[in-house]
Amino acid sequence: IQKNSVLQGCRDFNNATVDVPKCMDHMNNMLYILGTGAQLNSTEATDVYFAATKLFQNKNATLRRLLFILLKELAVTADNAFVASNSVLLKENTAGGHGFRCLRKIADINLVRTVSRDLLQAIGHEDTNVVMAALVTGIHLSREDPQLVKAWGPKVVNTLETGGSKVQYASLALLHKIRKNDRLSVHKLVQQAQDGPIRSPLAQCLLIRMCGELLQSDFDNSLDLYKFVTSRTHHSSDMVVFEAAQCIASLKNVSDKEVVPAVLAVAPYLGCTKPTLQYSAMSLLNKVATAHPAAVTSTTNDIESLLHHPNSAVATLAITTLLKVGNEYSIDRLLRDLSTNLKLTGDSKLIVVESTQVIAMKFPHKYPMILDFLLQTYQQPEPASAEFKLSIVEAMLHISRTVPAARESVLRQLANAIEDCYYPSVTQLVLTVLGDEGPRSANPKHFIRFIYNRVQLEFPTIRAVAITTLAKFAAGVPSLRKSICVLLKRATVDPDDEVRDRAVFYYKLFQRNDEVAISTLISNVSVHVDRERDAVLPKSAIVEEVKGAQQAQQEMSSSAVVSSTGNTAEEGGSTFGVPSAAVQPFVNKLRNVPEIKALGQPLASTEPVALTEPTNEFVVTLVKHFYASKIVMQFKVVNTMESITMHNYSVLTDTDELEGTVPLYGVAIDLLPPAETGYAYLVLEREEGTCLLYTSDAADEEDSVDLGGRRIIKKKKNIRDRDDVGKREKKAINMKE
Repeated sequence: IQKNSVLQGCRDFNNATVDVPKCMDHMNNMLYILGTGAQLNSTEATDVYFAATKLFQNKNATLRRLLFILLKELAVTADNAFVASNSVLLKENTAGGHGFRCLRKIADINLVRTVSRDLLQAIGHEDTNVVMAALVTGIHLSREDPQLVKAWGPKVVNTLETGGSKVQYASLALLHKIRKNDRLSVHKLVQQAQDGPIRSPLAQCLLIRMCGELLQSDFDNSLDLYKFVTSRTHHSSDMVVFEAAQCIASLKNVSDKEVVPAVLAVAPYLGCTKPTLQYSAMSLLNKVATAHPAAVTSTTNDIESLLHHPNSAVATLAITTLLKVGNEYSIDRLLRDLSTNLKLTGDSKLIVVESTQVIAMKFPHKYPMILDFLLQTYQQPEPASAEFKLSIVEAMLHISRTVPAARESVLRQLANAIEDCYYPSVTQLVLTVLGDEGPRSANPKHFIRFIYNRVQLEFPTIRAVAITTLAKFAAGVPSLRKSICVLLKRATVDPDDEVRDRAVFYYKLFQRNDEVAISTLISNVSVHVDRERDAVLPKSAIVEEVKGAQQAQQEMSSSAVVSSTGNTAEEGGSTFGVPSAAVQPFVNKLRNVPEIKALGQPLASTEPVALTEPTNEFVVTLVKHFYASKIVMQFKVVNTMESITMHNYSVLTDTDELEGTVPLYGVAIDLLPPAETGYAYLVLEREEGTCLLYTSDAADEEDSVDLGGRRIIKKKKNIRDRDDVGKREKKAINMKE
């Protein structure tokens, strides 16, 4: 279906005689191309929108329903869509509730306020569809104008008590939007549910979620709500039972005793005939077993019956749950059963392999059996993906790190595993691990044969890694160096350039017998690289640059910027050593931010610089903190608005002019209430040899002198205007309310 042909067909909406089937086809085609990602420009959407409104004159019910759907989709792009509001609100259009559903899409909030009385009357309508349309519209309006919908409370409560199943759910959802922060209101709704008026299973599930929100925030003072949720685990509806059990299982900082009702509620579903209910029950028990394994112990026999379930998802959950709750005797039996009888595929294998890491930490002395299971799984004849093979290798490496006694066994098994490995990524990982851990093993000579086989039999990329691994053994075990040099000399005639160059380099290096060079270039490469990186810009160099910047600022004192009150201020000046009184509060705030605290104590900080006028709705002040290789830009934000709370306040900065810096990450302000102060942060990484202790306006000076990455500003006789400085210094600030 082409967009142009659909737009051409929509012109039939303007015909004097409406061909209903033809117009319905055009509307279906338009909805199809919009749903598949086609974009209409404003003119096209407006033409189709107002042409479609002429179809209101037709009385065909199906045509009119399609018309409302089409208007809702086009209203987003069309210009002046609110013009059709009067047609939408005609009595014949609101009779089935379609007009109310369409209204919130085509009209703005001011127009909706004028017809709020009609919406309120529709809540008490006899037709359930009309009531549902009004309630759903109210739920959407509550996001834009909560006070408007809050006045509907008494009417909605009456509908909740007298309405049907669907109406009760929508009524409760609207009440939740209105009173979600009112604990007393939730208690009243719980009382109504216990007395019987709330019969809808959907409404019961929503009420349980409302209770769950309050239980998460304050469990000790909400025991009556906990009792209500527990009582819902005996409801006749499976949906309500699982919702109540999920609510209990999600509670944090509770004991096993509080979680047991959820386990007892879903345990009977393990033996039912519906796979969906079995999967839901196993999924919930698996979640509980992670934090409260003792609470699931009573269902072990029922879970074992699902190990051979035809649905692999159910069987996988059963396996992982038993691995979490089992004791050392049941783990032996379970691993033997997994090795011989169970045939899992796909993601199920990955989940089981990852679960063995938890077992190794829980029962360290069982590592031989766990490693045997992993090795048997690795060597299964069935084809497996590289991801699965890597997960097995990583699980074995994790066991070797958590259980030191297993290290020798893991290295030997991995060396054997790469003999018949078809995945280069797996072989490269094992060779790298052997190079790091093998020289410190009890018998390093045992691994040389496996590594050299890779030099003879594998692809060039693997051969190159194997050469490096041999060099690590020669560097770490001097007794093997002579024999390994013979192997390296053989590789100097390899047809691949990378392999040959590595072999020649390592062979020549070992012939020099320079232990310092061997340690620097082979054994401890990462240590020496880090040491050299730290030495690129030592602290003493930064101290000199900070002092130089301070001297430059003092030379600029004669050209200080005049503030709006007539006082002169030195903007962007740096403080070294003990922070000044103005900077100290900013430095104290840094220590409370985990992402910034890890950087340590700043070596220097600039004086606070105002980025906005004091009369703005939000006032922003900037302080820059300098570290050895990082720069932290700290933005102090004061919300001066009386009734607006800022959410997710972040700072967007343009650092293109700051040469030698790379933005790393930022820290936003989650919530900033009225008259409160918050701090946002931007962390930049300095490239080698750069110094950024000057402000952007100083960099723009024509009479500035570049001194090795630092600009010194010459004195000027005239005083620049503060507004000019502000234009260069202000950053783009994105405020989300």
